[in-house]
Amino acid sequence: MAQRRALLNEIYAPLKKFEKGSKEWYELFNSGKVWRDYYCPFEWRAKDYEYQEKNIHYLKEIDLLSTKSPIVKILQNMIVNFSHRSCAIEANTLELSESQEIWDRLNKSYNLNNLIKNEKFPPPSSISSSDKSEKEIIEDTPMENFCPWYNRKNMQQAGKFRTFVVQSYGDPFTVYPYDVEVPALMEEFMKFHDESKNIAIHPIMISCRLHASLAHIHPFYDGNGRVSRSIIAQYLICNGYLPAIFHQVKREDYINSLREIQRGKDASLLYDIVISDILSSYHAHNKL
Repeated sequence: MAQRRALLNEIYAPLKKFEKGSKEWYELFNSGKVWRDYYCPFEWRAKDYEYQEKNIHYLKEIDLLSTKSPIVKILQNMIVNFSHRSCAIEANTLELSESQEIWDRLNKSYNLNNLIKNEKFPPPSSISSSDKSEKEIIEDTPMENFCPWYNRKNMQQAGKFRTFVVQSYGDPFTVYPYDVEVPALMEEFMKFHDESKNIAIHPIMISCRLHASLAHIHPFYDGNGRVSRSIIAQYLICNGYLPAIFHQVKREDYINSLREIQRGKDASLLYDIVISDILSSYHAHNKL
């Protein structure tokens, strides 16, 4: 733990310019700038452009496949697989068949078309028999039905930024920002999301960086990995691509790719994983 303390002292060294507890100290601490300036999660680097140039043939292949593939039909068949893999990569033991059963039950009980009608996602293959609105569904559904590990304390945190310090299990050198830094960092994340579309970087690579930066901020009580993987999927789909399923990726390789971005400021491993995964999905579906 001495090494972790040394790392924290290194990251937050700029705070030492001010007396601890002073107005200036709190302003700098709460701004998130200290953590941001150390990890630089919202910066595009020369190595990103170099990677794009080196791998442009793979990116162009995906661009071509995206114009020839019936994306809506493919996505309808990927919904359950995406949900299953996004949980499985975190060592969840839920089987694909069980994920399918959960999806079928949800689709039977709730009007999922209402839940997604304002998004750019395709509707599910089967149509719900319910005529309830999304608002009615949420209001009428007991809180415990939303979450299998339900307890009221956990559910009160749902959808809110965390208000406590978190640490990565098994990796003392992954440093998430303090909770007081999260609101400011999330504002910068949204700015990074909105402004990235204006740079000369491929959307697939942008989606990877969005995923990695949100996962590193770790803004929520729980579900940060699943939310960040949903972000990468949403960004890709809205740009006309299939989402990354991570279906042939080992958990340790995936985790290592995120750590390499955090520590080495190098997203190459995650780019490799996502590009390979998307290419595999296009090729698999084109064979059907």
